[in-house]
Amino acid sequence: MITLENVRKNFAEVQALKGVNLTIETGEKVVIIGPSGSGKSQLIRCINGLEQPTSGTVKIDDILVSAKRVDHRAIAKKVAMVFQNYNLYPHMTVLKNVTLAPIKVLGIDEDQAKSDAYKYLERVGLADKIDKYPSQLSGGQQQRVAIARALNMHPEIMLLDEPTAALDPEMVKEVLEVIKGLAKDNMTVVMVTHEMGLAREAADRVIFMNQGQIEDEGTPEEIFHNTDNPRIQDFLSKIL
Repeated sequence: MITLENVRKNFAEVQALKGVNLTIETGEKVVIIGPSGSGKSQLIRCINGLEQPTSGTVKIDDILVSAKRVDHRAIAKKVAMVFQNYNLYPHMTVLKNVTLAPIKVLGIDEDQAKSDAYKYLERVGLADKIDKYPSQLSGGQQQRVAIARALNMHPEIMLLDEPTAALDPEMVKEVLEVIKGLAKDNMTVVMVTHEMGLAREAADRVIFMNQGQIEDEGTPEEIFHNTDNPRIQDFLSKIL
């Protein structure tokens, strides 16, 4: 479903990605870990077309995401993304935040979009907050709204970029429980996170990035318990 071939991303003299090759199968749950500045977020943004690689190719099925002229609406019909900082519209209610894109981008009927929104907001435990504004919600609640919004796009692929990074520790658990539920769905999930417990529980495959490259990958058992890679051992010793 997702293929990256020799993807490089430069920012002036800085090489954020250095020839990344990666294939992610339909329905696979992939968690990307690694130290700050290793290129994790740049990688996931290239998959979504938010960043264009300096060179190399990114494909989602038959869509060449890395093309200079790409149909972003076609990408939006397949891929939804949850960001660190929620990115909710502050002047819109929860319901409006969750229904806007399905109506405007996918052309879904308003009544259907609202019906689906209720279902997904109930799933993330926020069905009673539909008339609230983001400023009236906690950080954890806002992130759960963002997840419901992504789900309401009916994506084949869900990308999550450090979805708990901006949360206070006591708010992390409620979001993690929702994400664990996502991992049981049939959709393809690619997530960047520092939550190693989530990576252990939710991933089919864990990818370790370092200095703009994929340094190692394997099952959670292989990466967290059986690795002989000294760089991964050092990273895990500091974060666990």
